[in-house]
Amino acid sequence: MDSGAGAVEHITIEAGPLSGVEPDLLARAFEVLRASSGATAQASLSIESPAVIIRCTRCSKESRTAPNRLVCPLCGDFRTRVMTGDELRLRRVALRIP
Repeated sequence: MDSGAGAVEHITIEAGPLSGVEPDLLARAFEVLRASSGATAQASLSIESPAVIIRCTRCSKESRTAPNRLVCPLCGDFRTRVMTGDELRLRRVALRIP
């Protein structure tokens, strides 16, 4: 089925600080892809970085924290669960319709 879509105009990626993805390296890799692909030759890239939010298994509170400080800032317990900040998602792809 033909969607009628032309080239890719813009791509938005969400890469959390704990995802293991280095945003600068991802942006450079995207530039290499752009140079070798007709469909993405004019595309731009946005990389969003969500905050790291943890939930404490002891006091059940959710808190925003630094990527290298995954202890509960309220009670000090180290038993926490990462709620956001470790995701790697393709959020949006904007296509140009000819």
